[in-house]
Amino acid sequence: MKKIQKLIAPENIFLDVEVNDRIGALRAVAERLGNLTSLNPDLLLEALEEREKLGSTSVGEGFAIPHAKLRGLEEITVILLRFRKPVVFDTNEKVRMVAAVVSPPDEPAAHLQVLSQIARMIKRKDFRQRLLEVGTEAEAIEILKETAAREGL
Repeated sequence: MKKIQKLIAPENIFLDVEVNDRIGALRAVAERLGNLTSLNPDLLLEALEEREKLGSTSVGEGFAIPHAKLRGLEEITVILLRFRKPVVFDTNEKVRMVAAVVSPPDEPAAHLQVLSQIARMIKRKDFRQRLLEVGTEAEAIEILKETAAREGL
């Protein structure tokens, strides 16, 4: 099983990103994922938007988990972005932080496992509050590792 704490490194965390709306938020995600993978940010944005059309990836409490499966990826990639100001995602749900997941299409079980691990951590109020207030990427990693350990992930 892919462990969430092994998939996120300091270079996968982006704090206080300036965006104005959901499309800007997804574009920020796609650009950063493009820098970490070999994929074109426009292709990533298109895949993330297509997934949003199926239903909002907002999970409440200020968090969203945009995700997509894309050819050309060699491994699952996870990034965290915290926006400077909340953005309306869908149905007026304001999002301040996203955990974005992209994976190769031939790893559906691993994709679902990672999404499930993120969702379990987001259910914890202390995790959400601490991530929204964290000052550095290194602190965010520590919060992720602590929470993953508490959840047995």
